[in-house]
Amino acid sequence: MEAIGQVDESTWFFQNIVKRRVALGFAAGVLFVLFACPSRATVFLGFWIALAGELLRTWSSGVIVKNKELATEGPYRLVRNPLYVGNFLIGLGVSIMGGRVLLLILFLVGFLPVYRALVAKEESYLLEVYGEAFETYCREVPRFVPRHLPWPLPQTPYDANRMLRKHREWQAWLGLYAVTLYLLLRAG
Repeated sequence: MEAIGQVDESTWFFQNIVKRRVALGFAAGVLFVLFACPSRATVFLGFWIALAGELLRTWSSGVIVKNKELATEGPYRLVRNPLYVGNFLIGLGVSIMGGRVLLLILFLVGFLPVYRALVAKEESYLLEVYGEAFETYCREVPRFVPRHLPWPLPQTPYDANRMLRKHREWQAWLGLYAVTLYLLLRAG
């Protein structure tokens, strides 16, 4: 079993980077737009990767009932953090769309330590709330990379209203299409 994460939330990194990851992500997005050098090929390749990430986020957002029950069905049967896997794929895809290796490297350098700390914090919380049930889940389901992809996937309750209204996944779809269109126009 992978060790359940522990994180010191009082560190400079956690307080200034992890807690501000959304605002920092927007700032990184502005820099991305300034330094991107897309081609049609990079936009095409990156779009499909980012689309896979957004599909995973959309599926995950309609399954999870945050702070009410331990999510273990649907995408949560494949990995413990499908929303973050989706974020990773979106960021990876958009970085590839940008057409510069430096953008991809900066994404990886920024994403990995931030989400590692975030996952550790969440795992600590889930262990406190769900105890043995969460420990069992951790033994059975990997954190980030699925061991296998069962097919067909079992039926899972899905709440599109929660996905759209509470988790506002439509905003991520809109952002993905806007970035793709912008980069296609820049690619010429």
